[in-house]
Amino acid sequence: MTTRRGLRRPEPKAAEPGSGPPQALKLVGTVLANTTLLTALLYFFGLVETQVLFAYFRVHYTLLAQTPDEIFARGADGLYLPVAGAAGTVLGFLVAVRILRLRLTETAWTRLLRICTPIAAVLGASLLVTIVFVALNPEPFRDHPGLPGLGFALGVLMLLFAWRRWTSDSRSSLLELVLAYALVSIGLFWAVSDYSAAVGTRRGFETAAGLPSRPAATLYSAESLNLTAGGVLQVRCAAPDAAYKYRYTGMKLLLQSGGQYVFVPSDWRASTGVAFVLPKTEKLRLEFGPARSVPPAAC
Repeated sequence: MTTRRGLRRPEPKAAEPGSGPPQALKLVGTVLANTTLLTALLYFFGLVETQVLFAYFRVHYTLLAQTPDEIFARGADGLYLPVAGAAGTVLGFLVAVRILRLRLTETAWTRLLRICTPIAAVLGASLLVTIVFVALNPEPFRDHPGLPGLGFALGVLMLLFAWRRWTSDSRSSLLELVLAYALVSIGLFWAVSDYSAAVGTRRGFETAAGLPSRPAATLYSAESLNLTAGGVLQVRCAAPDAAYKYRYTGMKLLLQSGGQYVFVPSDWRASTGVAFVLPKTEKLRLEFGPARSVPPAAC
């Protein structure tokens, strides 16, 4: 009896582990999650810096209705150097790990991981215990804003690494990943909160120090505004048919936002200085001149 031969349908090839749509979706989800976290950190940084900066000049930030673009701009301005430094550090660490993984044998690599696991656990636990004492008494770290939050996030990552090594499971449960991501995010927000407050105070000091070099602002108003504090001079215009009957000098324009002007006296001081918040209307007209220009006696 002869065996019948013919074409057979090829058996479907099993998908290789770690490839295909599930891996791509996991990668996309990771990128989106990290992008969302970075966006939230930028906005939070800009918001806290805005609050502290305006508070330095005794103006509540809600009066100016800052737009998200303005807040994001402050966040990007203050965070691009720390983010670049952190990204460079992580990239350097990953490159070093990749080089060691390629040059070491499997036995040497396993031995290295076995040595690093308890070290990471001890360092991670030490960082978290230290952060607890810092949270109870943050005064010693006032000159190092951001370090406690970064230490908390790093400690969580070290403990997670040690836990995964000790359980001999390269895969983490969803609950472990969510909790670790939440704790690391809390540490990053903590670091951003401290650092942004310090940056806001420094920006306020730098802005106040630069006021003398800003253009001199002359404000004309159709009605009396009674702005006489801190060296600001009010002059009533002599012309009876003048559209703007009052002139105010001795001021600097701090900013314009949300339909509001913020003026400060030219000789503003942090101890005694005041700020004037005026609505942007057709009854006001602005003129700007050299920083140390002297206006004429009459308008």
